[in-house]
Amino acid sequence: MEKPQVKAIKDFIGEAEEILESLSEDAESARSQFEAGGKIRPDIINKIFREMHSLKGLASMLALEKITVVSHDMESLLDKVRMGKVKFGPPIFEILDESRKVLRQLVVEVGQGGEKSGTEDILAKISAASGAPPKPKDPPKPKLRLEEETLKSFTEYEEHRLKENLEEGNNIFAIQVGYDFTDFDTRLRALTEALNEKGEVISTLPVMDPSLPEGIHFRLIFGTDLSEAGVKALSGVSEGTVTNLLEAGGESAEPSAKKEERKNEPLREAEPAEAREEGAAVSDEADEIKGISNTVKVDILKLDEVMGLVGELGLIRASFRKIADNLAGVEEMEETRQDLVRHVRSMEKKLEELQRSIIDIRMVPIGQIFTKLNRTARRLARQSGKEVSIQLFGGETELDKRIMDELVTPLVHLIRNAIDHGLEPTQDRLKAGKSTEGSLAISAFHRGNSIVIEVTDDGKGLDYEKIRKVAVERGIISESALLSPEECLDLIFQPGFSSADKVTEVSGRGVGLDAVKTTVEGLKGSISVWTEKGKGCTFQIILPITLAIIQSLIVRCCEQFFAIPISSIVESFRISPEEIEFVDQKEVYNLRGITLPIMRLENRFALKRNDGRALSSLFVVVAKRGDKVAGIIVDELEGEQETVIHPIGQKLGHIPGIAGATEIGENQVILVIDTAGLLAPLEAVRV
Repeated sequence: MEKPQVKAIKDFIGEAEEILESLSEDAESARSQFEAGGKIRPDIINKIFREMHSLKGLASMLALEKITVVSHDMESLLDKVRMGKVKFGPPIFEILDESRKVLRQLVVEVGQGGEKSGTEDILAKISAASGAPPKPKDPPKPKLRLEEETLKSFTEYEEHRLKENLEEGNNIFAIQVGYDFTDFDTRLRALTEALNEKGEVISTLPVMDPSLPEGIHFRLIFGTDLSEAGVKALSGVSEGTVTNLLEAGGESAEPSAKKEERKNEPLREAEPAEAREEGAAVSDEADEIKGISNTVKVDILKLDEVMGLVGELGLIRASFRKIADNLAGVEEMEETRQDLVRHVRSMEKKLEELQRSIIDIRMVPIGQIFTKLNRTARRLARQSGKEVSIQLFGGETELDKRIMDELVTPLVHLIRNAIDHGLEPTQDRLKAGKSTEGSLAISAFHRGNSIVIEVTDDGKGLDYEKIRKVAVERGIISESALLSPEECLDLIFQPGFSSADKVTEVSGRGVGLDAVKTTVEGLKGSISVWTEKGKGCTFQIILPITLAIIQSLIVRCCEQFFAIPISSIVESFRISPEEIEFVDQKEVYNLRGITLPIMRLENRFALKRNDGRALSSLFVVVAKRGDKVAGIIVDELEGEQETVIHPIGQKLGHIPGIAGATEIGENQVILVIDTAGLLAPLEAVRV
């Protein structure tokens, strides 16, 4: 297992290489645009700026001082370019290219043990370029028919882009459109993309006018060299309006003829560097093309296919082992049998190594989604008007990439639930003697072959009486139902259950925790909740580290075989039928003084015995369902085997208690048990 710091450095090198490669392509694109027309599209400049910002952020997290300083200074220079305080021309291109090469070399050195290259020269050049005075402006720009309130609403960057469009002699239009609430985002995005192909959308402003038709309305300030008719045709505006904002008779700051003349002006090239030997030049070019990191991105579906092949190889291994067993006792074949046994053992060892390698490749740190969850939590806290301190623990904990992707939605639901339902408003917290700032913690850690994720808040906790009342009102339970505290808490996972007093932007729509439970159980995991009134609440999710390949206990019942994941088994033992007792007409077993609910697999799946004879002894497999356990009665335990779970069709996929299918020796297909679904009807107990 790699040390966290070593893995973090490897991840940084891979991500930094991608950023620098993208930055190189965008810088080349910007240079091509400048050489073709004397200007660069703002979106390209913004993209280069964001890339430098991302590299700075990654380097600062790992305390890589030189990379952080160079990327920070370049980010500042690019920000001035964005704002029009520094002109993007050949000198800036040269500095950008040189800084990229310096950063690339520093990233290579990080992989070799540390930053060594000097950065004084490039930092001096960046500093000199940042302090360069802006190019004098051409006077008097045409006046715009634009309200003072609208101009005041512009950001500094939007003001700069408006001035740039005027300097370039573009027309400025206001395009007002209205859309239905159901699809305004996609339609507005499509219009913006179409307009940006022929000009620049400088600003998009909401329009608040009661006299307008129902819907949501926007006013787009658009700079282009198209005529008014051309803009109308491009935007396809039928219900909206297009208005030329240049005052009648006003002239562009730079007439079209002058623009064309400027476009055709030859560019001054920067002074060439000193000539170098051809061999050295070729070597430098080759180094630029070579990759920095050894990282290769692989589609998770391809890894699934490889894992499936590994499972098939496991079946072949089992077949060879069976052949070797069949040769036992055949004297003339003893030497051949020993050779076969030796090769089978070698194959087993290599297969185990291959399985571990593939599983390791699939593993990613959960910290990859922690950062996004942190942003989501802060945004939800702002929407709810609550002060929330968010803490993240165990970001280095690794789990299967496929599981992590599926886990995002449940965690977002739990965060919404904690902020809206769990944490009290500021006044209520003060009355309860708490600090004004609520606490929300998301933590992850390994427990055996499972990963545990907890979402904890220090809010008011869950109110049992309120939960029961809501459940009665919604018809989930009858008013006379007697529920234990644990059964009461289970009600919050029922479809349509919500205890919110009103629907807010954050939650209260009656969806959430049931979806969380469905998704978690679909990942072969479980979810449970602990709460203390006035102190807070914790939701705990327990998941297998990977679903790619699992160790299973093969069991037999009524001459049929089933696989039960080892990760969900607590223990197993043999009993006699006479030891089974009844409580409320349900079968139970006295396990060390604890009344253990049990279920017969043959009854659950309606299996029939061919001979009809009762067995003299049975096996109980004690399996987990969340933090509780119950027993599954089977006929025999056949041993452990590594299995690859395959999905099954719709006919069986909807049956509770079935997770999928797998193959065991001689291409025999058996069902894999989903213990959480199988034991759901039982009132499991904690042990």
